[in-house]
Amino acid sequence: MFEQQDGGEAIATWTPSRALEGFRGIIHGGVVSTVLDEAMSKAVAATGSLGVHRRAPSSFSTARTCSDKFLIRGWVVNENNRLSETEATLTAPDGTEYARAWARFLSVPKRSA
Repeated sequence: MFEQQDGGEAIATWTPSRALEGFRGIIHGGVVSTVLDEAMSKAVAATGSLGVHRRAPSSFSTARTCSDKFLIRGWVVNENNRLSETEATLTAPDGTEYARAWARFLSVPKRSA
């Protein structure tokens, strides 16, 4: 579960289960991308906006094993009109970075009930 911070940041800890393996013992890259995307989305929500994903490249430095504990952090780098530029990282508790993603989110109007 992500904790949203003031100023457009979201943080969570995560220990992936073996059900999320791609290769034996290795977290599937699509799962890592999804987790980073969610961190960036939650960071945009922490600013009070709702956003739809426009673009998201990511970079993996090395494969990680399931059952390792990770810190996931997403934050808003820049807001300009309706566009939010975001980043997210997947790191070990010692701060070693294993994956990073970048995305742009387009703010959409909130619906009234």
